[in-house]
Amino acid sequence: MKRIWIYHVASFLGAFLLFQIQPLMSKVLLPAFGGSYLVWGACMVFFQFMLLLGYAYAHAIQTWLGVARYSRLHLLILVLPLFFFPAQLGGVGDAGATGAFLSLQVFAILLKAVGLPFLVLSTTSLVLQRWLLASNCPERNNPYVLYSASNLGSMLALLTYPVVVEPFLALDRQGDVWWIGYALLVLLQAACLPAPSARRNEPAAPSATAPLPVARLMEWFLPSAAGCAILLAATNVITLDIASVPLLWVLPLSVYLLSFVLAFKRKLFYPPWLRALFPWALLLGVLLHLLAQLHLSAPAWLSITLHLLILFCVCMSCSARLVEAKPEDPRHLTLFYLVLAFGGFAGSVVVSWVFPLVTTSLLEYPASLALAAAALAYREMKPARADGPDRPAETVFCLAVTAATLTLVPWLAARYGTASAYRDSLLLVIVAVPVALCLRRLATRPWPLAALLLAAALAMNWTEGLAMGGRQVARLRNFYGIYRVFDKDGMRCLEHGSTLHGRQYLRGPKANMPLSYYHPSTPAALILQWPDFTFKNIDMIGLGTGALAAYAGAGQQFTIRELDPDNLPIAEKYFTYLALARQHGAEVVFVPGDGRITLRQAPAGSVDLLIVDAFNSGSIPVHLLTVEAFEEYFRALAPDGLLLLHVSNKFLDLAPVIYANAKRLGIDVYEASNDSLKHADADVTHWMALSRSRGVVRVISSHLGWWQQSWPPYTQPWTDRYCNILGALMCR
Repeated sequence: MKRIWIYHVASFLGAFLLFQIQPLMSKVLLPAFGGSYLVWGACMVFFQFMLLLGYAYAHAIQTWLGVARYSRLHLLILVLPLFFFPAQLGGVGDAGATGAFLSLQVFAILLKAVGLPFLVLSTTSLVLQRWLLASNCPERNNPYVLYSASNLGSMLALLTYPVVVEPFLALDRQGDVWWIGYALLVLLQAACLPAPSARRNEPAAPSATAPLPVARLMEWFLPSAAGCAILLAATNVITLDIASVPLLWVLPLSVYLLSFVLAFKRKLFYPPWLRALFPWALLLGVLLHLLAQLHLSAPAWLSITLHLLILFCVCMSCSARLVEAKPEDPRHLTLFYLVLAFGGFAGSVVVSWVFPLVTTSLLEYPASLALAAAALAYREMKPARADGPDRPAETVFCLAVTAATLTLVPWLAARYGTASAYRDSLLLVIVAVPVALCLRRLATRPWPLAALLLAAALAMNWTEGLAMGGRQVARLRNFYGIYRVFDKDGMRCLEHGSTLHGRQYLRGPKANMPLSYYHPSTPAALILQWPDFTFKNIDMIGLGTGALAAYAGAGQQFTIRELDPDNLPIAEKYFTYLALARQHGAEVVFVPGDGRITLRQAPAGSVDLLIVDAFNSGSIPVHLLTVEAFEEYFRALAPDGLLLLHVSNKFLDLAPVIYANAKRLGIDVYEASNDSLKHADADVTHWMALSRSRGVVRVISSHLGWWQQSWPPYTQPWTDRYCNILGALMCR
């Protein structure tokens, strides 16, 4: 008689290996796609699709052949990935990003590289549960406990990757260790192989004439779709404004998996106090989204913590719903998991593919909360307290108040309000209080609550533009972020995510003067204007409004390397800085693609000044901040060349990273800020400069006043296989 622990260990290890592939391959693809915050979401769609395909295969083949006959074939299939897994992981994404629909490119690359290994591993949980059902183990009547062990393995795989695997193992070494684990998995599954007598215990195939009703299938589909939707929506919110790195991918996914671990163990863990938190989590999620719409950012650590707590409460509710609705008939076990996989895939596609195409804001976050409320309302779980029958008039009133508050109040504030230090905070209170009261009023009525959340999500699509005031000129969302161009106070502004990327006076004597981080009084502008520097070839990674190009003149070539194809039309159409550079006689060259990759085409020593302006907001491209990236920069720079890095960031302290990287390479590094001498048309900005030339260092330190920290904060250099986003966050 086989021991149950063998099934648990095999389920755990199979899921562990499966979920080690996810952050590993996503990290490999990041440089090719510019560190986009949506890379992880696009990868998740692929993983969910392959999981669905694996579940469909396991369901169909075991229904057709039966457990005993298929088990021998399964061991043969387990060997197939040995011939298909790529030997050199680092080269998977070298082709780079081309074309428009980049999510499909991510899908195609992953399908070619790891499609078969992932497909085979995705069948592990279902196969082992069917084998357990057909075994002689005393625990055979509750195969769902293996799903808990499987999710525990998935969660630990994710948590160990950024803190154990990624920092200490190179990509190829990670592959070697992975294969050792895979060989062990083959042995464990062989030990779980059903005996020839397993046919006696095997459940009969479901009757073809008595299919489950659609309503029952929806009880499985909706909570699964809602859980995946809120998972990816929360991940988008977290990574859009901080960084797209494995640590910030795995934290939300680990919380999501933890909900399955707790729900599918032998006894469902869903105490009354946690059940009662569900409507409060929805309310907090709406308020956090409203806070972001009004550009009132909480500290990064607090924002991440709150989003993770909301995610846990919502996912626990969805997972508990699935456990309560799971089929009692073992014949429907594989169908149950197949529907779960289909729901997860549907939720992932909607958030990662549909919303970025049809919306210009992070509407998926409140919409996912509404979907979660609808999923729980489909077959209403026992509420925390009864609040009497539904009252349609009250529901309609709450919907109207919510929609009007989120649109009319911000419009009135922008039109008639006066600017002050407390304006946005006061506006938040005025808007949040009635919305919170309406949500709380309907909290115990599932369908009205879902309708109210949907109304709030749709209304908040306009809240940001109305509250900020001014005239909106253009707005778009793509794979790399959300752009908003608007006119306000006589200036045209470009906003990317929640950060202002530049502005320009529309008319008057200052119309051609760079503003914000690039004002003539700022450190980078002073270097470009300093007479001792004669930069002939200037390269810049990151475009924005193109304000720094306005300092270029006759005889200079200003090359701009920009990954986002929509940024150049915005800078050319709505701002005049690039045109001004051409009027001054400069040759402006635009090179599409990731700056680090396209810079490899530049001849060695051909660049006099390299400006990297890609870190002041949004999801920072970590691959542009590594030691290997710095080596590529200095390969392209002339011996007396200068590297300028714009490190202003509202969430991350990047200066220690620059110091550590420069120390590793033996390069002098200096920094400067306009904090003490800020002009009215400038924003506080922080720049760092690196050069191997003693003459260049002498000019920027002695004449321009750049400085070095006497005792630079200690941090480990960032490399292509290691970065410590948490450390940079804690510095703030």
